[in-house]
Amino acid sequence: MQKFLLLVAFLILSFFQLYAQKTEPVTNKYIKAYGTHFTEPVKDKKWANENGNTYTKARYSEYEGETFVKITASKDANTLLKYDIKVKKGTLEMRVVNSQNEVLFQKSFSKDEKGETEVLFQENQEYKIKFLGQQTAGSYFCQWIEK
Repeated sequence: MQKFLLLVAFLILSFFQLYAQKTEPVTNKYIKAYGTHFTEPVKDKKWANENGNTYTKARYSEYEGETFVKITASKDANTLLKYDIKVKKGTLEMRVVNSQNEVLFQKSFSKDEKGETEVLFQENQEYKIKFLGQQTAGSYFCQWIEK
C-alpha cells in the first residue's frame, strides 16, 4: 500500500512539473514591445485588450479601425509569430510592417484561424504588428518568440 501511495504521489508531482513547464512564459532577450496603440479611439463598449512583452490580445463585439503594437529589437532576431484569430462576423486583417511601412506579413481573416509565420526584426528598427478591423466581432491573439 505504501508503494502505491508513493507511486501516486510521484505521478501527481510529475504531472504538475510537466504542466508548469508548458505554461512557463516566453521571454525574448532582444525584442521589446510597446503597448496597444489605437489609430482612432475604439467605440466598441465591449472592447478588452491585454498585452505584454511577448504577446498582444483583444476581444471585441464591434470593431472598426486599427490597433498596433510597436516592436523594436536590440539585435537582429529571427522571430516566430504565432496567431490565433476568431472571427464571428466581418473581417480582420493582420499586418506586420517596418518603419518604412513595407509589409513583411499580411493576412486577412473572415473565419477562425490559427497559424504562424517567421519574420526578421532587425537591430534598432521599429516594427508594427497591426490589426485592422472591418465591422468585425471576435478576438485576436499574437505572440512573438525569438528563434
